[in-house]
Amino acid sequence: MATKTVYKSKIDWWVVLVLIIWFGAIIAVGISSPWWLTLIFCIAPTLLLFLLILGCRYEIDGDTLIIYQFFKPHRFPISKIKSIKKTTGYLATAGMSSKRVSISFVDRSVMKSAMPLEISPKNRDGFMSQLKEINPEIIIG
Repeated sequence: MATKTVYKSKIDWWVVLVLIIWFGAIIAVGISSPWWLTLIFCIAPTLLLFLLILGCRYEIDGDTLIIYQFFKPHRFPISKIKSIKKTTGYLATAGMSSKRVSISFVDRSVMKSAMPLEISPKNRDGFMSQLKEINPEIIIG
């Protein structure tokens, strides 16, 4: 019986800083504007920020890697993973941290791109070892 493991996304300090600045801007606008204007211009972006932060997670379900971004699942077969390695960077991918895991696939048809998939699970070592356990052919770099 396949087990499902959920890995939360690591959240860096800069995400918290963005939230603090955002709420400061809402308060500043709210003081000098009518309440309804503040409500209209602040609720949608605030919801978007929370969806971005809370809607990002990674699941390993059997032999499938599922990446949730904005609560929308993207499925990748673990059998098609060629290599995984720890990396750092700020590419616009499914991650809220600069400490990431870079995943390369055997063929580009999996992602429809030659670029590796970069995600930021909180427990990088556990995530990588679980993928290696499921597919022993994965090269860990």
